[in-house]
Amino acid sequence: MKIKNIVFTAIFIALCFVATSMIKIPISVGWGYVHLGDSVVMLAGMLLGPVFGAIAGGAGSALADFAGGYAHYMIPTLLVKAALAFFIGMVYKNFAGQVKSGGVFRIIYHVIAAVVIVAGGYFVTDLLLANLLIVDAEGATPMAYAAFGLPWNALQALFGAVVSILLYVPLKEPFENMYE
Repeated sequence: MKIKNIVFTAIFIALCFVATSMIKIPISVGWGYVHLGDSVVMLAGMLLGPVFGAIAGGAGSALADFAGGYAHYMIPTLLVKAALAFFIGMVYKNFAGQVKSGGVFRIIYHVIAAVVIVAGGYFVTDLLLANLLIVDAEGATPMAYAAFGLPWNALQALFGAVVSILLYVPLKEPFENMYE
């Protein structure tokens, strides 16, 4: 393990926390918010690689949930965002040398993975939290409560994927040899 991996992981934890907690647009009543944090989570996977990206994305997002009053989402967020950064990191690591043919596939995998992992992960989370009565489903069944969040979470993931893809191009060169 290199010192630069540790340093950049810590920097991305902080960036993820700030992008999630400081720049947010509330969506629906009590349903979280749209933020730039997911784009930083995905950038962490793309630039730091799967392992360090997962640590940075999961930890930064979980800390933002805790600080933002969503402590009941901390563990699920840690798992969902770590899985997202890890998968995105694997996609970028495996397609790194295939710019012409792999570039399009990498972007397609990136967007699909982001939407499936984030929306699916939070669907399961909301279903469990509503069944355990940790969140107020406001009279809805746990399934309806969880299903209501699907489009919002998919939109959040799609937004994060687009922003991270746009930011990747100018940032990729300094991080070329970061993969473990």
